Amino acid sequence: MTQDGYDAMADLYAATIPTAYQFPIEAHAVAAFAEVAKDRDGVTVDVGCGLGHVTADLIDRGLDAIGCDPSTGMLDHAWRTYPDLRFIAGDATLTVLSENTRIAAVIARFSLIHVEPDQVVEVVRIWSDRLTEGTPVLIAFQACDDPGPPVPFDHVVAPAWRWHPDEFSRLLRSHGFAEDWRIIYRDSSYRFPMANLLVRRT
Repeated sequence: MTQDGYDAMADLYAATIPTAYQFPIEAHAVAAFAEVAKDRDGVTVDVGCGLGHVTADLIDRGLDAIGCDPSTGMLDHAWRTYPDLRFIAGDATLTVLSENTRIAAVIARFSLIHVEPDQVVEVVRIWSDRLTEGTPVLIAFQACDDPGPPVPFDHVVAPAWRWHPDEFSRLLRSHGFAEDWRIIYRDSSYRFPMANLLVRRT
């Protein structure tokens, strides 16, 4: 699950995306997630943390957060911008974290889109095995309007897939996660609907 494309474009991303959120509703979704996660023991893992902006926001909201990303180019920016925060090189499987690490919550914003659908199934299975009852997980992704399997799309950096929210929720449910809420939103400046799913390990 390496991300060579993000390594090559890390400088451009840092110049063009200087903040954590492109749309206000994204900040509201993360704030709602943080409210759920803040009283749980352990670390909140920001999967695919990229430049580290969301990790920093989670810490400002009172969480013990750590950023995880397979792109060393993106992490270089995160380390420079937030030298006091923790960032580690690793992918969505969370195998970079020791088995003794207690995970309080997981957030994956627009990172699982770059994982092939068959591998997403494996990631969700690993999370199911690793996370304890009640652990909240927030997943954000480009969405499909029409029900069905994930659809590939032409992301500028790396291969990517859009999911219908019902299909992603079904996958999560089949591995022991229950949906709390979802937000589907659109913006005239972007070509696809976007979704946030908040689930908990049952």
